Amino acid sequence: MQSTTQKAWIPISGTLTHRESYGWIRWTALSILFAGFTGLFAQLRLYLPFTPVPVTGQVFAVLLSGLLLGKKYGPLSQVFYLTLGMAGIPWFVIGPIGPTGGYIVGFIVAPFIIGELMEREHVRSTGSTKVDAASFTKVFSIALAGVAAIYVLGLIQFTIYTQTGLIRSIRYAVLPFIPFDILKAALAAATVRTLMR
Repeated sequence: MQSTTQKAWIPISGTLTHRESYGWIRWTALSILFAGFTGLFAQLRLYLPFTPVPVTGQVFAVLLSGLLLGKKYGPLSQVFYLTLGMAGIPWFVIGPIGPTGGYIVGFIVAPFIIGELMEREHVRSTGSTKVDAASFTKVFSIALAGVAAIYVLGLIQFTIYTQTGLIRSIRYAVLPFIPFDILKAALAAATVRTLMR
């Protein structure tokens, strides 16, 4: 029989069995909570002089939503974030229609990718539900895959909206943020590993 600690870790891995037993209402409520968490971290902004796209804390919240809520409720949390923002909550940095709109779409896609990869990693770990089934390196790598998805979709929208060449768009919309997002991915992985223990 599994211990309480092991059961608490299972949702982080993306396994749906015990998640279903908790009830969809609880997980939907957590998704709404993470939407607010993302909106709160959106207020942490650092404007750089050479790009119109600011550095924000959103990516950290988005990565955590995928790592903690999985491939179903992680994306749902970001759908709530988008929907509530468009309904009037003033937490967007620029808005979903402007040059940064692709990043917000990436916020929805990234948790799905992260949740799917976490679930696969859980299966690869011989079915173990032990807290050490996924190492920090694995979780960090999975978080970086989510960052890459955000970059791709953000870059597409930025390039189309600004009518800027691809190389120039990469210089403005991707390169300045890589060090910051590597740090956010590391913090997200460390947070999840702490919760796993």
